[in-house]
Amino acid sequence: MLRLMVNRREVINAFNREPELNVRLKDAFVRNVNYFSRNYGLFQICFPDSVPSDIGSFSKYGSPCIDNTDYFPAEAVQENYSSQQTQRLYFMRANVATYVLGLGVVVVCLAIAGIGCARQSRKAFMFTGVGLLLTVLLFAVSMACWHYVNYLERAVLEMAPFYKSWEPILKTTTRFNFGWSLVVAWVGILFILFASVFFICSASRLKKEEEKALSAKHGAYMMNNYYDKGAMVPYGYNTYAGYGNYPYGYGGQYNNGYYGYMTYGR
Repeated sequence: MLRLMVNRREVINAFNREPELNVRLKDAFVRNVNYFSRNYGLFQICFPDSVPSDIGSFSKYGSPCIDNTDYFPAEAVQENYSSQQTQRLYFMRANVATYVLGLGVVVVCLAIAGIGCARQSRKAFMFTGVGLLLTVLLFAVSMACWHYVNYLERAVLEMAPFYKSWEPILKTTTRFNFGWSLVVAWVGILFILFASVFFICSASRLKKEEEKALSAKHGAYMMNNYYDKGAMVPYGYNTYAGYGNYPYGYGGQYNNGYYGYMTYGR
């Protein structure tokens, strides 16, 4: 939010000192928005003190406000825009579009994060972390567009109603400052970035836990690739050592000839 505070009392004192200035600016002092303290939000302009005459304001949260019509100017007005004014218009729209899209992604991420916490789903955590990273990108682009529009209005555009076209007395009596909501917005983006990192780390940790549980589950069914010789033969290598190597009474035929057991007919 951008806040502009106009010292109207000082403007009146200048009118009293310079009658010509009073004649030239007395109508603008009553009707022109630039001569009133105001707060610029995303869609409305609100007046904390006095309100311009015949401006069609409405009350919102206790303050008179008007809608910001710069997003959709009349076709006759837009046809006379310079390239810089057209650029400002597109960046204003991009500011709102990326902001709304970022809010939508945040809502989806919150829903998926709730499901992931209930089920301890690694994929849900990872999806939430990546989605929040995308949200940070969208919100950062939105804020960058907002700051660029503010730069164009104050330092580039020279036509009315922008700063460079103001009367000197208005420039000297107007003070610019950023509202607390701008600081809160940047802090919120930073917290979303932290949340994204935490969700991604949680997904990585859950993956390690799943692998550890799977390894422990199948460990009981796994056998070594080699065996202990002592464990294979519990009674020694020659368990039946009391018997001979060949059946009793037939030892000779196994030693005669190359195929001893086939030479009995010779």
